[in-house]
Parts: sequence; structure tokens; C-alpha cells
Amino acid sequence: MSITWNTIWEAHPDVFIARNWIECPDDKKKINRLPPQYAYFMGGETTLRVGIIACSSITREEEFLLAGVLWGNRLSNGAKTVIYFVAPDFSPSFLNAVSKIGGTLSARAIYWREKLTPSLYLIPEEQNCSQVRYSIGEERLDLKRWGQGLNPVTRQQLLIVTEFFAKLASRQVRMEIKSQNIAFLWGNFEIAEVRRKGRKFELSTKTKWLKSKELILKWQKQGWVDASGSLNGEFCSVIMSILDYLESLEKEGKLRTQDLLALWFHQGNGVIKSLWGSSWVWPWLPKDRSENSVVELEEWYFFQDNGQLNVVCLILERTLVKASRSILLAGVLEQSWLLLKAKNEQGNSLVWDGRVHWVTTLGQEEELRRWYCWLNDVDKFPIWTLPENWRAAGIYKLNCRNALNNSFMPRDYL
Repeated sequence: MSITWNTIWEAHPDVFIARNWIECPDDKKKINRLPPQYAYFMGGETTLRVGIIACSSITREEEFLLAGVLWGNRLSNGAKTVIYFVAPDFSPSFLNAVSKIGGTLSARAIYWREKLTPSLYLIPEEQNCSQVRYSIGEERLDLKRWGQGLNPVTRQQLLIVTEFFAKLASRQVRMEIKSQNIAFLWGNFEIAEVRRKGRKFELSTKTKWLKSKELILKWQKQGWVDASGSLNGEFCSVIMSILDYLESLEKEGKLRTQDLLALWFHQGNGVIKSLWGSSWVWPWLPKDRSENSVVELEEWYFFQDNGQLNVVCLILERTLVKASRSILLAGVLEQSWLLLKAKNEQGNSLVWDGRVHWVTTLGQEEELRRWYCWLNDVDKFPIWTLPENWRAAGIYKLNCRNALNNSFMPRDYL
């Protein structure tokens, strides 16, 4: 059954600062490139524009946030504009993101409760940026605690396995410990896995990312520790072959943009280190499947330098949507306990300055900068662009656009 939104607006005249709402028809949604799944309304006068974006359920909050901002921007045409977000419920991070909207736009959130009278409830602005913290995720185990459930012999075998991969750090192999498995990765590519099996574990190569069925079969190998305390040679040989193959893809320029940049950012050398410090491993895992934000934050890049934690988000596609999502996730970091007890490897506290550094390419920088028109504190989201020839020459510098005067501030690695 379709919702007659105009009837709802008319029944709640005191909730809004405008009346006589006009709905945006489907053909105008298409012309204005607005997501068709939401309802859009306009009101107000020449000196103050007012808009509503409404939906009966939100599936992706970043798209709802962006659609509302785009609708407000369309109505504004440079004039002061108020945009109302109407939905049955909002996450704390969405309300936090609403509080970040500024410039010519201001935003409010309204609960819609279909079976209640009245059915609209304007959320107080102070609730949008509530300082109440909430708990999500669980702390990632270190190797010692991960192995506590194994029998003593298997624990010793696990050390032998991890020592083998630790020696491959010079070839950019890293380890990620999760609740039931330990992954060994080269950039975005998982090359091997230790999986818990009761009080023992299974070690195997991982080749799902390969396109060649022949190589997948050839490189599917189990690993084990033999009586001499060494990993079986066949497994070790296959791991070396996988690394040779991946390194050849890098050398020949055959890696996808996101995979090549992931490799370099996880390595964290050169200008990356000079800007943000040493790589810092995200220490949280989701407690259940509903905690998507913890999973997504793990895909960001974190660095620590002299007690400061720096947060970097690569934006390489779907520019505006990805930026919208990062604003929501910044709210998760601000309002959860995730970073409150952040420490470096020496156990010293790390302090996050609240900024999320957006890193993008020159071709997408101008599109990303559109968000600067809609934020009340653009300094929280500095934009860094890769040099034009970064694929061939590497990341030898990053350019940061100064939000105040539009001038570039290049940072070079010498």
C-alpha cells in the first residue's frame, strides 16, 4: 500500500517550518538524478527553501543521507535551505551525520511512527550529536590468546607457521587474526589461512581470487609441521610461487587500482609514513553479522605517529556515496567506544583528532569536493589526491586541497 505523505504533512503542521508541500514527480527525480526509492517534497519561499525526503524503511543510510543532501542542494540554488529526513528509525551515526551538514544547508531528522498519533516526532538537535557512547565489536585476539584453545603440541606448530610467514614481511605479507581463523595476505589477496578445528588447526593456501582454474588446482595445498619441526616443503614452495605471481602482476601493471593502492597503503612507506606515521592494525572484530560498520572500518587504513592516530579512507569509485558512508562511519568512531582505549604496540594511548583523510585520484577530486558545500566542518575531511602518474612512478607525493582558499599543499617524500 502506498503512503500518502502529503496527508501526514498536513496532519502535523507544527513539525515543519513550511506548509503547502509539493511532491517531486518521478520524471523530475530522473532529471535531477535523485534515487527513485525515496519521496521528495518542496516548500518554503524565495529567501528560505525547505525540503523533505521520506521513506518507509532505510536499507542503506549513506544513500539516504546523500539523496537528502542532493535534494537540498537542488532546492537551494544558493539560498538558505532546510532539509528534513523522515523515516521510521535512524542509527546514532546517521543522526551524528545530520549534525555535520552545514553551509547553505541545515538538516533535521524526524521519526515517523505509522501506527501512532501523532505519527511524526522531530528529533531534538542536541540528540543528533549526543555524547553517549555505545559498545560494538569485540577486541581482536593476539596470537597467544588465539592459541589458548589449542593443545600444547598444536600451539607450538602454530608458532612455526606464523614464524614462516613473518619472514615474508619483506615481501609485503601480513597477518590478520580473526575469531576462528588467521589470514595471511598480500595486499587485498589472501594467500593462506589457518583455521581452528577443535583443539587443532588446518593450514591451507587460499586461491579463490585467481581466475585461472588450472592455477587454482595447482596451488591448492595443505600445510603441516613435520616431525623435524618444519613446514612441509610443497606448501612452502606453492606460497613462494603465489608471491612470485602476484609480484609479477604488480611489476607488469596488471593489478586493479584498488588492489595496488591497498598493497602500498598496508605497506605504509614513503610519503604515507611521512604524513601519517606507522601502520596501526585495526583492533576490533564484529560480534555478529549485524555489525557491518565494524567490518567496513577494518577496510580503512590507520596509522599512528607520536601518540596521534590518523585515519585514512580511500575513495576510488562511487565518489559521493563512498564519502557519505565515510561521514556515517566517522560518527561510529566518535560515538562508540572503539577508539577510546586505542594504544600503540608499546601500550601507550593514541589520540584521534576526529579527522578522516579522504584519498582519491585527480579525476574524482572535484566530485568529492562537492561534499565541502554541504558540511559545517570541512577540516574534518581533508582531501588528498594522488599524483597523475602514480601508477608508473609510485606515490611520491600527495596533494591536499586547502578548503579555505582552494590552493594545493603538496606533500612530497624526499
